[in-house]
Amino acid sequence: MTQTKSTMVGSPPPKGSEPGAAVGTARCISYEPKAVRAAIRRCVQALPDLQETLTQADTVLVKPNLLSSTRGPEDHVNTHPAVVQAVAELLRSDFGCRIALGDSCGSFGDNSTRHAMERSGIVEVARRTGATLYNVDAQPRESIHFENGRIYTEIPLPANLGEFDLVVSVAKLKTHMLTWVTGPVKNLFGLVPGGAKKQAHVKAPHPRDFATLLCDLYEALPPAVAFTDGVVGMEGHGPSNGALRHLELIAASADPVALDSFCAQVMGFDPVRVPLLAECAERGLGAVAPADIQVRGEPAEAFAPADFAKPPTYTSSPLARLVPRWLLRGALRTFQTRYARIAEDRCINCGECARNCPSKTIHCEEADGQYRVDRSHCISCYCCAEVCPCDAITIERTPATRLADWLRAPFR
Repeated sequence: MTQTKSTMVGSPPPKGSEPGAAVGTARCISYEPKAVRAAIRRCVQALPDLQETLTQADTVLVKPNLLSSTRGPEDHVNTHPAVVQAVAELLRSDFGCRIALGDSCGSFGDNSTRHAMERSGIVEVARRTGATLYNVDAQPRESIHFENGRIYTEIPLPANLGEFDLVVSVAKLKTHMLTWVTGPVKNLFGLVPGGAKKQAHVKAPHPRDFATLLCDLYEALPPAVAFTDGVVGMEGHGPSNGALRHLELIAASADPVALDSFCAQVMGFDPVRVPLLAECAERGLGAVAPADIQVRGEPAEAFAPADFAKPPTYTSSPLARLVPRWLLRGALRTFQTRYARIAEDRCINCGECARNCPSKTIHCEEADGQYRVDRSHCISCYCCAEVCPCDAITIERTPATRLADWLRAPFR
């Protein structure tokens, strides 16, 4: 660094003999800009380690979740622009950071990310804050080698990503049909440009394999800190067609994995059983067990609704604990079958599912113009369901798969 930067004004609590990871939380009842700014500031003031990390950073990439290029802030599919703006303003005013706002949209197309930035309000946030826009899909690419990759040994990433001292993941608190929860760690998957995300799903279609790929990516990226927009979250059929839940939560951490764990608890999950978080813990990528995380602010249970709806892919089967795990592993992977199904009465024939299908298994029938899925080639990656604007796609399970899910649940 070429300049001396001061930490923000505030009196953070002393570290003392506390757990190694901390999450700062603040209640925020609306997206009114003043309220969001105050909540973001309270979270950061509670986290000396986060302040220290931001103090050392000069150039920062703020990475919101821009899943959809067609949904606006009122749909709460993407990170709300008020939260992105509050984070950007604080980084500039309190830490003197130079800021870029960037992502690669979850919808695949030549101009999807540009449209997502416009529709989500991120272009306007950049104008208001003086930040530059960083369209991941428009950057030069290079193949990054994974020293410890378990699924990928290399993957295309923006060639200039190393110019940023820090990535700030600003995630949206939502359920996810593939990974159960989507938070700060999975949000970084948006740094993989366009079509390369398709190939990642082809390479790792199963939930546990995809969790491994996300861990590979997380290890290879620049250092990251995280914020979560949980003022309005999503339950059930997340990450794009679930029901909205007012959770009134803003949270932050210098450990994105710890913040992911906290958000999982808010949604009613045991974080050590979420595949992505379980692998993060096993690989030492961050704090996952609640006992290892200090919460500065209101605890998870203060924000957690008792009836928060899990995704349909999440099941529980206590009796299956009697079955030896070694006996289940091979059999369940062999016999399970999932496939996408399009509800013709809800389909509007927009073609988003076909354009975003990594395995190219969705086609428009010439006879009636209806989109249908070739079940035999579906890899059940949930990409089509993520981008469908009318919730017309479900992931069906055969009876054998339903049994497999019931048996597997306690061992995930």
